[in-house]
Amino acid sequence: MVNIMDSISLFDKRVELKNKIDDLKAELKSVEEKLSETFMPAAKEALNAQGKDFGTAHFISGNNKFKAVVRKKVTWEQNQLRNVFNAMDPDDAAHYAKVTFAVEERKYTTAPPAIRSLLEECRTVEVGGFSLELEK
Repeated sequence: MVNIMDSISLFDKRVELKNKIDDLKAELKSVEEKLSETFMPAAKEALNAQGKDFGTAHFISGNNKFKAVVRKKVTWEQNQLRNVFNAMDPDDAAHYAKVTFAVEERKYTTAPPAIRSLLEECRTVEVGGFSLELEK
């Protein structure tokens, strides 16, 4: 037979652990935000020196060497994109579009200039994430 008191303490322990996890997640988020605020400018500068807005950059700050990854996040204006695809040749539209009216970044970057210029107005590029590691 299961001891009810032991079960209750397991539930209490679970609540305690969940609270600790939530606190640690919030603390980690705060630290990640501070690291991003501190080092994103240096990462962006290193990427700009390579002629890039996104990707991996290595830079030195103080006596430390860092590796930063600035990921991109692309979103598409759905109504505008739908209109572009409706006006496009159906085979081209089927090739470049997904049912959600999104465009794979690889296809967009390799699209002929005429198609790219049509799609450009529907495209928004943002920073999709940032990570930083201290290299030894």
